[in-house]
Amino acid sequence: MNEMNLGGMVGEPLPYLLRSDGLITCIMFLCMALVAFVVAREKKYLYHQLKSFISSRERPSMFDEVTMADMRYTFLLLLHTCVLIGFCLYYYSSENSTHLFAGISHGSLLLGFIVLVAAVLLFKIGVYKFINWIFFQKSRNMIWVNAYFNVLIWMGLLLLPVVLLIIYFGLSSQTAFYLVGGIIIFAKIALFCKCFTNFFGKIHGLVHLILYFCALEILPDLMAWKGIEIVSNNLTLNI
Repeated sequence: MNEMNLGGMVGEPLPYLLRSDGLITCIMFLCMALVAFVVAREKKYLYHQLKSFISSRERPSMFDEVTMADMRYTFLLLLHTCVLIGFCLYYYSSENSTHLFAGISHGSLLLGFIVLVAAVLLFKIGVYKFINWIFFQKSRNMIWVNAYFNVLIWMGLLLLPVVLLIIYFGLSSQTAFYLVGGIIIFAKIALFCKCFTNFFGKIHGLVHLILYFCALEILPDLMAWKGIEIVSNNLTLNI
């Protein structure tokens, strides 16, 4: 009697899918739960944040009270934005640097991108506060920091449905690139306009505004992007 082959046929491994990753599912669930909680419980907070950004006041109102709850919601929503931007970088790398994912776990890469985004934002906020403390009044600095936080919060809220489409509905990488790029460009334009009305306000200050905005807002992003490319290439060569 011939020996029976008990080993069976070797199957092909299933391709990696974002929607089948338990870590990503947990993170998205927490993000959606956070947004749902804030929208359900604190609609006035979001309305107040949007109203304060649109307002063209030259100094903060004495009736604007910042409670501990407001600070907590601001921190959580900023963290929510960092997570979503980090995921967008993670998704872009997964589409364009597939060799990188062969030697490093998906969870480690996602966490690394989130930490990088948080570090860049903290760096930019710190530099903004230092430069503004030197050249501008305290009241204008307070308005700018609040406006900066508002833009980041609303950018995160706009990114959430795009990220969900990417993960669970197979949104094409090209469409995702245009949507995410459009949201980022819109956020930069909003910051540019707020910076002009808050710090400069007159057309002759436009040159100073461009230098200020490019040096403190655009240049750190470009440096971070270039750093990601360099690290990604080095890691790919060493794998």
